[in-house]
Parts: sequence; C-alpha cells; structure tokens
Amino acid sequence: MILVSRFIDREDELEFLRKRWSSGRAELIIIYGRRRIGKTYLLQKFLAEVGGIYLLAEESETVLEDFSERLAEYFNDPFLKENPLRNWGAFFAYLAGKSSERLVVVIDEVQYIAKSQKDFLSTLQKYWDLYLSDTKIMLILCGSLVSFMEGILSAKSPIYGRRTGAWKVEEMDFFNAWKFHDVDAETVVHIYSVFGGVPQYLADYNPNLDFWENLRELLLSKGAKYYDEPKYLLKQELRDVSRYFSILRAIALGYTRFGQIADKARIEAKSLAKYLHVLSEMGYIEEETPVIGKGRTIYRIRDNLFAFWFRFVYPRRSEIEMGFDVVEEIKGEFNDYLGKAFEGIARQFLVRLNTLGRLPFRFTKIGRWWHRGEEVDIVAINESEKKAMLVNVEWKNLDGKDVRRILGDLRRKSELIGLEGWEKHYAIVARDVQGKEDLEDNSHIWDLRDFEELKDVLG
Repeated sequence: MILVSRFIDREDELEFLRKRWSSGRAELIIIYGRRRIGKTYLLQKFLAEVGGIYLLAEESETVLEDFSERLAEYFNDPFLKENPLRNWGAFFAYLAGKSSERLVVVIDEVQYIAKSQKDFLSTLQKYWDLYLSDTKIMLILCGSLVSFMEGILSAKSPIYGRRTGAWKVEEMDFFNAWKFHDVDAETVVHIYSVFGGVPQYLADYNPNLDFWENLRELLLSKGAKYYDEPKYLLKQELRDVSRYFSILRAIALGYTRFGQIADKARIEAKSLAKYLHVLSEMGYIEEETPVIGKGRTIYRIRDNLFAFWFRFVYPRRSEIEMGFDVVEEIKGEFNDYLGKAFEGIARQFLVRLNTLGRLPFRFTKIGRWWHRGEEVDIVAINESEKKAMLVNVEWKNLDGKDVRRILGDLRRKSELIGLEGWEKHYAIVARDVQGKEDLEDNSHIWDLRDFEELKDVLG
C-alpha cells in the first residue's frame, strides 16, 4: 500500500514559511538541500496555500525570457509578453512594481542563474536595498547545490545581511520515512538502510515487490534510475570526482580513521583534509568523536544510499554493466552492513523516546563511545544531572542468556568510560528478544515490536 499521496513530515518547514508569509513585510528566504529531498514539493504545497508564482531556472541562456513569459502569464500582461525583460535589474524592478500587495515569488534551482550570470546576486542586492525591501514581496530562492547555497548565505555573498530567513531541508527520520509505505518494521529497516530518508527514493520504492527486487529495479541493474546516483550528485558539485570516490569507498569499507583513509584511498595526508572537508560541507560524510571523554576522530558516511552504493555497487559495476545479477553476491555481506545501519535507526528510536519522556531521564547528548579497542554502540548522557544510558544495538534475535551477557558487558564498559558517581542505566535494542516479557527487568530492552508500538503512538 503506497501512502505518498499525503504530505509527509515537512510540517516544520511549512510552518516556517507560513510565519514568514504572515509577517506582511518584505522577506528574502533561502531554502536549500540536496536533490530529491522534497524542496520543490514543499514549495508547491506552500504556493497552493497562499498563491504566488513559481519560476524554475534551467541551464539555459534564455532563462530571463522564460521568466518574462511566466510573469506575463501570471499577471496577464500582454506588453511583457511582447517585450521580455532584458536584464536582471528590469526583472527585480518589475517585481517591485507588482508587490504593493503580498506577492510570493519562488525561484527554484537558483544556483544555475547565480553561477552562470555573475551579476544576478549583486543586482538583487542593489534592488533589494533600493526598492524591494520596502514592498510586500516574499522572494524565495531555492537551490540544490548545498555547498554553493551555503556560499550564498556566507559573509562574502552580495546578499549577506539581506536574507530574512533560511532553512536547510534535511532527510526525514526513520519514523517519518515509514509513513511512505504500510510495511512491517523489519521491512522498513531494510528500506531505510539503503534509501535513508530521501523522499523521492522512498516514493519510488514499490512495496508490491520484495526488497531485493526493488534493489534490482532501482539500483542494481544498468540503466536503473539510481544506478549512477552518487556519481551524478557528486559531479553536479565537483569537477574531478575520482579522489572523492576513493575516499568514500574507503570509508564504506570500514577504513574510518584519517590515516586509514589516506592509506586505502592512496591520497597524501596533507591533501586528505581538504577532500574530507568538502565532502562534509556537502553533507555526505561527518566527523565523529566519542560522546564523552577523548578518542580519535573517525569519519562516517551520512547518506545511506552513498554508504550502500560505495560498498556494494561501485566495486561491482563491471559485472552489472555485463548484465550479471549481483544480488546473491551482495546478500552474503548485507547483514553486516544492516547491523551498522540499524545502529543509526536505534539512535533515532531513542531520540523519539527521549522527546516523549519515555526514558529514565532526558538526555542532552547522544552518540558512540570508543577507546583502545573497546566501544559502546550508543551512549546517551545528561552531563548536568550526571546521568548516562549505555545501549548495545544488535541486529540479531536474542534470548535471555544473550541479554544477561550483554548487560553485564555494558556494566563492565561503564567503568572504562569514567562515569564514577553517575546514575547509570543499561539498555539493548535488538531485532527480536525472545521471551522479553518474562525478563526480570525488561524496561530498557527494546526490539522491533517496540518500534511498531512507537509508530502507532506517533501516528
């Protein structure tokens, strides 16, 4: 059962736009986020509520003529239809003249204009200061190249200090992603581990096919819609992707420390920092340090599709190109990959419980802990109250004996972390815990049945 006809999740973003619209003042809003994240759907939903004009920029020399035609249609202006605007100054002056009443104008994929026509932002700055800031316009600039859009927000940008609001549209969390399809918890764990919380990927998933058939259709065959997705996304923002590919491949294979990445990717350490910074700015990787105490920084891939693609698709491209079915080959390694992905999902589960007040204390930080070969999958802490919860995550079926062993090991590790004098709690998140209801203390033992229950509570 496909549920994508509903407007899913983006209520915070929509409410942000509503508030800016209701101010009645001139508003210059920046909306940005990676491709397929749902920006356009959000803006079209907003325009359906309040009215306004949507202008889609393309990589074209005729973009101003195209915009003129759309404006002529929207304002029923035959003169403009016959006499298109010739420069961006005329474009912004025209908008100023039409904004004595509330007017919403969305320019989507604005990076195409700003990159190819260098005077666009400086002209906007000039006309904003002279005319537009005294009108009732709500001008929304939307873009998909994250690093470029963050440059527009920076102090070096011509429109710095003019914007009245900005919102980066992020991936949906696990529980909002679940709303796309009426499937059981184990199935959505599989789906989310590959496609993450990117709405377009989730909308393209067909619940009438099994999980692996979906991967064949969407990822694991030549010509599939997302077969080259990471390559396409990186090439949109980078000139030479080869070194970035090597870095992402290394991290996907588990080489997560700086030196390990440099060795595996065969990149000099003095150059690696720059490449890691770029990937971090683009939102594809992130640095991670222990949530408490000290430990070496590691790097992880944030985007689930990238993590899956660089681990399983990229090294098998030649086989896929020749028409081989690589599914059985991937299945043998997939459970290990799924275990790592489930850690991230478990963290989101705990964040939801924390928000609902269903934990023994409200944590203010959550992350992993590791030191000298020891690690804890999740540690949630409240430093001011000196309270901590250590959580083991297992993509396995456990019994009572397993539970006792894991909880004992967590207690041992709590002594290594340095939590003397803290109130400590120990927990497990697993695929299934057999006989959970019969355990002496099962209040902090969760499995997929609890995910199902939480989904029903969240609605």
